[in-house]
Amino acid sequence: MPTKRTRREHKWAPGLSQYQITELLTGKIRYPVYGYTGYGNGEGRDLAAFITDRMRHDWAQHRDELLRFWISGRYSSELAPLWAPWLFFRGAPGTRPWAWWELEDRAPVVDDESEDEYLTRLGLWLDGERELFERAGECIDERAAAQRRKP
Repeated sequence: MPTKRTRREHKWAPGLSQYQITELLTGKIRYPVYGYTGYGNGEGRDLAAFITDRMRHDWAQHRDELLRFWISGRYSSELAPLWAPWLFFRGAPGTRPWAWWELEDRAPVVDDESEDEYLTRLGLWLDGERELFERAGECIDERAAAQRRKP
């Protein structure tokens, strides 16, 4: 017998909207037709122009949770059952989100240094992140090898 279910939106990071989470992680502003709840003003597209104390506070308060999600490599649609599809993104281990680069004091990147090299040089890998990064590299290598084997 079918069961009647009611879907409820999950507030993954209390106090942050889907737009704010997306903007902190990707640095991209996407204005909908209506219902925008991000950091922008409805017109500007350069998120750096909208850095405020509120944005810094939001990042500081939710930093660890957002970073863990980013390096997991999971899709944004896994954040909440009713996640807006136009706000789709995915992070990756060995990388850092926009807010990490823009809102935190950090050492400068050396010329031609990749993100993973930067994290290694400064000892900034999070617990378990290195293993996720190496596994992701193995998957890419396996996929490339499979493509080369195709006739």
